[in-house]
Amino acid sequence: MSRPRAAVVATVVILLAVALPASAQQDVLPAQVRPGSAHDIVKYGVAADENCMLYFGGQPSAPCSSASRGPLRGRLEVASGQPPGPTELHCQPCHRVGAPSTSTRKPPTTTTGPVTTSPPATFTSPIVEESSPEPTSKSPTGYARRPAGTRILLATVTVLATSETAQPTPAQSAENTTLLDLPRQTWLAILGGLLLAAAALAGLRFVRRRGDKPPPPQPPRGLPEPGIRPVRVGISDLAGGQAPSDVSLTPDTGYVLWVDIGELPGADTSREVPLDVVAFDSTPAGLRPMVTGALTRRVRLGAGDAGRIVFDLRTPVRPARRRLRVGLYCRGVLWQSFAVDADIGWPEDRGGWRTELDYAAGYGLDPSLLDTVAPHALSIMVNHNTADEHGIHVFFADGAVAMAAGIPAAHLDRLQARARDLYRRLEAAQGSIDSALGALALHGRNVYTAIRPRIDPALVRAGLDPVPLWQRLRDRVRVQVVWPDGCAQPLPAAIVYDFPLAEVGSAELRACRAFFDDLNARIEPRCFGGRCLSDSDTVVCPAGFWGFRLLLGSPPSLGTDRPVPDRPAESADPPALVLGKAMDPAFVLRDRHLRRLRELLPGVTWYEENRCAGLLARLRAVQPSLIYLYCHGGVDEEQGIGWVEIGDGERLSARGLPDDLYRLWRSRPLVLLNGCSTAALGDDQPNPLTQRLLWAGAGGIVGTEIDVGETTACRFADHLVPLVLGADRELGDAIRASRLELLRTGSVAGLSYLALARPDLRLTLKE
Repeated sequence: MSRPRAAVVATVVILLAVALPASAQQDVLPAQVRPGSAHDIVKYGVAADENCMLYFGGQPSAPCSSASRGPLRGRLEVASGQPPGPTELHCQPCHRVGAPSTSTRKPPTTTTGPVTTSPPATFTSPIVEESSPEPTSKSPTGYARRPAGTRILLATVTVLATSETAQPTPAQSAENTTLLDLPRQTWLAILGGLLLAAAALAGLRFVRRRGDKPPPPQPPRGLPEPGIRPVRVGISDLAGGQAPSDVSLTPDTGYVLWVDIGELPGADTSREVPLDVVAFDSTPAGLRPMVTGALTRRVRLGAGDAGRIVFDLRTPVRPARRRLRVGLYCRGVLWQSFAVDADIGWPEDRGGWRTELDYAAGYGLDPSLLDTVAPHALSIMVNHNTADEHGIHVFFADGAVAMAAGIPAAHLDRLQARARDLYRRLEAAQGSIDSALGALALHGRNVYTAIRPRIDPALVRAGLDPVPLWQRLRDRVRVQVVWPDGCAQPLPAAIVYDFPLAEVGSAELRACRAFFDDLNARIEPRCFGGRCLSDSDTVVCPAGFWGFRLLLGSPPSLGTDRPVPDRPAESADPPALVLGKAMDPAFVLRDRHLRRLRELLPGVTWYEENRCAGLLARLRAVQPSLIYLYCHGGVDEEQGIGWVEIGDGERLSARGLPDDLYRLWRSRPLVLLNGCSTAALGDDQPNPLTQRLLWAGAGGIVGTEIDVGETTACRFADHLVPLVLGADRELGDAIRASRLELLRTGSVAGLSYLALARPDLRLTLKE
């Protein structure tokens, strides 16, 4: 027999060998019973959990038993006083074999079979394990869990009256099974196997006709592109052997959390930078942390392999689920962040540990590029720990101090929504600057007190003094605020107010006159020295707002589904500005505003387009320094996709940016989306426009969190564009100066502008 025919025959034999035993598995369940009788039952596809019971008519009947994968066995005992009629037979707690009870990706949205999650009155749920997530229908990724005490309907059995005669039921045993008795699903499986074998045979014959030569070997897929440095995170035992990722960690046992940082081929071997590797522990307050040693390790990162960095772990005594986070920082900037979820003491078929890269500002970690980054004083990463809690991870570059704490997700979400509501209200009805700053300061103080009191106790427990760390932020320093890939901006950083403030209403607060005297005189306000000259807690000083004092930046993740190689920006000579504009007649200030920018930037080449097709063609043809979209913006509510409007009502979304734009902008331009809610079109959308712009090569994006008026939009851009394109100012400093310019005219709307970029970003220009 030839090899192809032998392969076909072997396939058929294997299919039959698997299918026949499976088809012989038949349930043994009575259809009719009499009061006072007892019956042995067998149910395939269901397995008993600990202390499983049969329930007949809602009342306990007898215990169940089974192997780890079923079948469920038990003895149905019918009470002598059982009323006649159809009665349901259940088991509880139990689970369906093959249906996963936990998920490391998305939670299940449907259940198979008639499953009820509410236990009967006679059932007592087991004690919830320490730190175990409660079952909810909207649990986030990695937190789905089968609820304790699941009840499964096994059959509906008819209870006969005493005078009735039971009808014989067909025998249910494996001996009655023949080949022709196979279920429909088994026949389909056999047929599918035969078709696959025939296709394989046809393929072999086709190859033989072509000269009996095998197909040429294909290059391996999934290898990183040049410019990408491999980084791996995992857990091993103390002996160095990797802990199985599909098995829960053992309670009260030592482990090692490790980070492997590989080499970057082609990088300059003479350059090295300091890299801080941080292990954040998000253990709830009052419980023993898992990371038992130092949270930070500093290594010298060059072109070669940085080796393995390790952190000591000790699992909790009781079963739990814990989340850790690993961050890679250089000069105070977070470059990559990994979420590490670990189950401790869970049942063997439901536990394990998982790691996920959920934030990446760079994939190469090239020392030559990292060495050009300006130092940052503080980095804040806010992420989901559970469905109900956000994790706040802070890294103070001075002293490489790292700490994590939790905050209720609903509380932080309310703070963000309230900030945007204030921006909208003050933009729509501009009143006195005293009342506007008073309302913003009261809420900004709430945001500040939601963060710092949760971080300080952890710092004190670690033997650190938090005061000097926060005092460093009184200077005009760079601060990074980021969030994981696929999430919305969770923290309204610009509105944070950290100067002392009395517990009074906004009507009793007044603005700092000394600050505005300096601002109107166009000199640097003296209150930026770290202390308000008014020295009163009933005075609101703009220097107390992070958005007016600090150089803020929020570089979004480049996306974690496809790594993007790092590369330096190429110079644009001469600098070029590509303008896409909406032709809405309501934009009465547009033409005058654009003429003014042209006059302020005489050395810049301008390209104006008012059609989407023309704009895309221009973006393919030139290497822009700045892409300016003077437009409307919004979200398609039906599809959840953000868009901007160009020309006469043409909408441009992420889907409208063609694939040939991938990494086309070697000049790493800044994109200014000067429209309505354009920064709020971000990462939480299914196909975010901001991600697509970064994918094409944008170095950063500036947009608004609310709908701003045309006057505000023009004034802000009148100041920002010349600073970044003509004066070569850092983006964070240029945005801060533009906010102050709006404040000088009596508007606080500058705080609603958000920089989705590093604050030290400069547009690359040749001297």
